[in-house]
Amino acid sequence: MASEHRFLKIVLTGPESSGKTVMAAALSDALGVPWVPEFARYYIPQLGRPYTHGDLKRIGAGQRSWEEWYERSGFRPMEHPCLIFDTDWTVLQIWEQYRFGVETDFEWRKGYGAFGNADLYLLCAPDFPWQPDPLREHPEERETLFGLYTQLLTARNARFVVLRGDPGMRLESALAAFRELL
Repeated sequence: MASEHRFLKIVLTGPESSGKTVMAAALSDALGVPWVPEFARYYIPQLGRPYTHGDLKRIGAGQRSWEEWYERSGFRPMEHPCLIFDTDWTVLQIWEQYRFGVETDFEWRKGYGAFGNADLYLLCAPDFPWQPDPLREHPEERETLFGLYTQLLTARNARFVVLRGDPGMRLESALAAFRELL
């Protein structure tokens, strides 16, 4: 599959507490490539107040900025020409849609700018117990959110694989999906 980047862009996406960060780190280690963290995890705790709808523009801009920095940072794909992303615009869109009821004119887009599909989305299923975290808000709605991610990726004709099971099973599935891209 041809990429618009000089490397394959692989994104972990899905509802909160579905293992995205754990899987991004594991896949990064397995492939020996860097991964781009989720900007909101660093931004929101520094606010000193609850986040608002307007903050999504700054979060979108920060996420895009981090993505671009990693893409330009001298990263030279060798054996595995890919970069792992622990979120992208899909998380921002579902977050804004679900939390603030927005269906068009998304605030995150005003900061994030142009967006396109990744070469591969790894959609993490919420099939293990909720893990509390100060930034997580919807412990009872993870299946509903998972459905929204599935709908969004399908509507965008994005290539995606659902990751289920324990971390070892998920990593095997992710690596198999990656090999299919090569």
